[in-house]
Amino acid sequence: MFVRRFARTLAAVVIGALAFAGATPSWSRDRPCADPAGAPGQGVDFVTAVARQAPAVVSVLAVGQDADGGDNDKLEIAPRPRLGSQRTSASGFIVSADGYVLTSAHAVFGAQELSVLLGGQRRLAAEVVGLDRRTDVAVLKITATNLPVAAIGSSARLCAGEWVAALGSPFGFEQSVTAGMVSANPRFLPGGSGVPLIQTDVALNPGNSGGPLFNERGEVVGLNSMVYSTSGGYMGVSFSLPIDTAMRLAAQLRSTGRVTRGQIGARTQALTSDLAPAFGLDAALGALIVRVDAGGPAATAGLRSGDVVLGVDGVAAMAYSEIQERVAASRPGSVLTLGVWRRKALLAVKLTVAESTPDFPQRAAAPTAREARLGLDLVERTAKATSGQPEPGLYVRSASGSAQRAGLRFGDVVLAVNDVSVAALTDLDRALEPIGRSETVALLVRRGSITSFVPVTPPAGAGQALP
Repeated sequence: MFVRRFARTLAAVVIGALAFAGATPSWSRDRPCADPAGAPGQGVDFVTAVARQAPAVVSVLAVGQDADGGDNDKLEIAPRPRLGSQRTSASGFIVSADGYVLTSAHAVFGAQELSVLLGGQRRLAAEVVGLDRRTDVAVLKITATNLPVAAIGSSARLCAGEWVAALGSPFGFEQSVTAGMVSANPRFLPGGSGVPLIQTDVALNPGNSGGPLFNERGEVVGLNSMVYSTSGGYMGVSFSLPIDTAMRLAAQLRSTGRVTRGQIGARTQALTSDLAPAFGLDAALGALIVRVDAGGPAATAGLRSGDVVLGVDGVAAMAYSEIQERVAASRPGSVLTLGVWRRKALLAVKLTVAESTPDFPQRAAAPTAREARLGLDLVERTAKATSGQPEPGLYVRSASGSAQRAGLRFGDVVLAVNDVSVAALTDLDRALEPIGRSETVALLVRRGSITSFVPVTPPAGAGQALP
């Protein structure tokens, strides 16, 4: 009862403030559902829909990405990292006639070689235009024209109970179709990053990642991403990224190679049922502010530790994951109105969204001397929030030449050169100075939970060719 009264009160406070400012709520729970093309007992037929989508669905082949002892994408399982080359298979679909392909980030992350298999067994080399691991979206580019393009629909009106189907290459079996029903939309995973997903009971298996989820009209409504499983296989619960989100992110990746996100300069945690009473609440809703960054948007707006954000832009009683997603999706420079609970009082607080710092800055236009020597494009890690000091090691932004042959890849962390630890690019330069340019360098590399030395040997004549 209190939750309902509280939601109405908060909505009145926040929406009243928005009306005063001339704004309107941007997130509605009362979404109309699309008119279904079929229903149980009325002969659901995906034949036409499959024929419409099939020409634009491709297989994605990756060499150099680690698979957990197998040949196919593991879908929901983060594979045990291993330095070395493996071959994985996933799915994707063409979103433009000039060769842009949408797929899953985890299917191509760290791959040294990529290719796309079109209909008729036509295989073309592909490159990663950009990827976003938080939402599991990647955009690939192949050199081709006049390609068939997937029919893109909308996920905004997709509701529980609607029939959907998946098309992809599970276990390498191309153009395989499975069908099922939408279980929930949106679904926010517990402990997740706040990304909304479509939950279905469509059978997805290794190799389905990156393929389309489509409705009976043959319109793509989702990007297949993962399953919930305790065995590594399909257990009746599958998840896809809403196509509206995927296409919005794909546009950013095509334009800049990365995704721009908003942030408010505050560290938060979910308000649990155990914590709620301490803050005068009896509902486990909202984002509890743990600390605010000095000079950031939250600090400037007067937010402080112990405040509970319960709504954004007129939407009351939001779950923690919903608030995370709403803030992240906000354009830097835009203004949000937060419904804030402080000492048993409701406040409407406005703040200007800042841009979240990307983990991997954009690549320099020309290779550096160290990149030419090792085949590594490296970037310093961001500073720790607690100490302000840089995290140990250097991120691998890309690997080529000797480093690629040694098995290094995007996302690895170089911790040391021979026996000299490195935390900054200047440390790396100093460590390389006494080592001959044609000599093998032992790099201490961390990938996930595994750390090992990797020998990087320059090609013959490297000592003379490099400046």
